[in-house]
Amino acid sequence: MTHVIVEQIAFTHPGSRTPVIRGMSFAMEKSEIAGVLGPSGAGKSTLLRLLAGLEIPEAGRIVIDGRKVFGDGVFVPPEARGVGMVFQDYALFPHLTVARNIAFGLHRLPRAKRAERVREMLELVRLESLADRYPHELSGGQQQRVALARALAPEPELLLMDEPFSNLDAGLRVAIREELRGILKRTGTTCLLVTHDRQDVAAICERTIRIGGEAAGDSQAAEAVAPIH
Repeated sequence: MTHVIVEQIAFTHPGSRTPVIRGMSFAMEKSEIAGVLGPSGAGKSTLLRLLAGLEIPEAGRIVIDGRKVFGDGVFVPPEARGVGMVFQDYALFPHLTVARNIAFGLHRLPRAKRAERVREMLELVRLESLADRYPHELSGGQQQRVALARALAPEPELLLMDEPFSNLDAGLRVAIREELRGILKRTGTTCLLVTHDRQDVAAICERTIRIGGEAAGDSQAAEAVAPIH
């Protein structure tokens, strides 16, 4: 079942004459994990921002879960897209505990259901014993799991991850990759992960979407990958 459609999107940074993304198209199935691979400056993070609604394409169409969120005069704002995002620096609120960070996007739920969902997320990422800790009291891997739990808590239709392993050392990176893939598969989350590291894609993703290279932004190609389990 096609869950995400990106069709002929284009984007140029203000003040530039050269498009960073030009005529890009791809589709994702429900619960698919795909990796966007390419060099720095190729437009990988820009693509995520376009999907999240943090930037507006110049042209094209974006559909998520059967609903057009951009195109033909339609623009759905970020908070109404059903998209979760894990940033490179995790962007945790330093003044909030782990539990309150996870609960941040659940303000529309009744208190009891909100508390239940936070407990479910803490269990999912195995941080039950750290619920009352603050971000500065956590390791890099623990901070990443909090960021993931916060993004998953509202049950997004699409999860976007921007270089999620860049702040981790090599040994921890391998362990966190395995944990992340397991969590995404257990939750059935559709995920698009941006990275410059082929090993990240090989360990987690079912498919690669290449961006950049000699013709940055032009006719980006998708290909199957063989995940390492």
